[in-house]
Amino acid sequence: MAVDDLAWADNGESESLGEIYCLSFIRDVDAAEALRRMGGLPGTFATRTWSDVGDLDNFGAGYPEMAMAFPLGGWTVVFESEGFNGISLTSALSHGTEALSLLRHDYAHPGVAYAVDGVSITGFDPTIPYGRYGADPDRLLSRMLEVGFAMGDDEGDEGDIFDEDGDFYEDEVFETNHDRPFGRCLRLIEQFTGGLPTFEAFNGPLTSAQIEPWFVQARNDPAVRPRYDGPVDAVTEVRRLTSRHGLTDIPGLADALAAAERAVPVSIAPDSPLGEHVCSWLIEDRRAHRALNGGGGRWPRTEIERDRVNDLRLLTRALGAAIQPGPTDCPYRPR
Repeated sequence: MAVDDLAWADNGESESLGEIYCLSFIRDVDAAEALRRMGGLPGTFATRTWSDVGDLDNFGAGYPEMAMAFPLGGWTVVFESEGFNGISLTSALSHGTEALSLLRHDYAHPGVAYAVDGVSITGFDPTIPYGRYGADPDRLLSRMLEVGFAMGDDEGDEGDIFDEDGDFYEDEVFETNHDRPFGRCLRLIEQFTGGLPTFEAFNGPLTSAQIEPWFVQARNDPAVRPRYDGPVDAVTEVRRLTSRHGLTDIPGLADALAAAERAVPVSIAPDSPLGEHVCSWLIEDRRAHRALNGGGGRWPRTEIERDRVNDLRLLTRALGAAIQPGPTDCPYRPR
């Protein structure tokens, strides 16, 4: 498929996926399993159109993060409109198989990621393809060159991409990599999948679900405490925050923390009592964030309300760090 046939991935005049979207391609799993690997919540799986998913983006629904999935030969495509979780979850999506993700984000950094059986093999920004990372950064280099990525005379010298004012050099390499970069990425992905979706495929109706990547991330960010610069023990922080807000009696919490202290792996199911509380904390955080940034709904008015929302955000982070300690294996952070 030629780049010209993929205008919807960049800035098609009549057909476009928009300025922010993520496409993840997973081999040998069906749509339901692909969504579960994204953190699909039980009870939210349904057949929906793209328009149906957009209608859920409101305060009452909790601004859920949604994903849609459909088959593509022996692969499944996961589509996040206005979303970006797949690019950070590529390693988790690839367990027992392989996965690729493409993120377009016109207000942050775009990205491509490739992982095999839980290992991040390579990733890069399609507009700066010479800044690759991963266990084997050059694994896809020959394929990248074949579909038209430009590397320049010294593709390993990232220091030459900025001029003396700190702006990108807009030379021939720059122009090539910024000309329809996402169509070019899809041509790269096509070398794995053997085909690509049409724009019409995204409109559905498709299998869809609300996703909460917190439940499936291989690693979570370390616990933090406001106005404290030193390392924070995640288990201690969870106990502090749950005690402060009367949450210590949540079923499963004490057992999870006890296991974490023994360095025993802990899995929290989203439909367990503890998992349901985590979901509610994540919803409160999203509602407050969207209200603060001009979305619908009410921003917490009192200092007590604001402190509670902030504490719940820190609590979910600390709990994630407690049950899955260690640094993330994915350097990509779209937020």
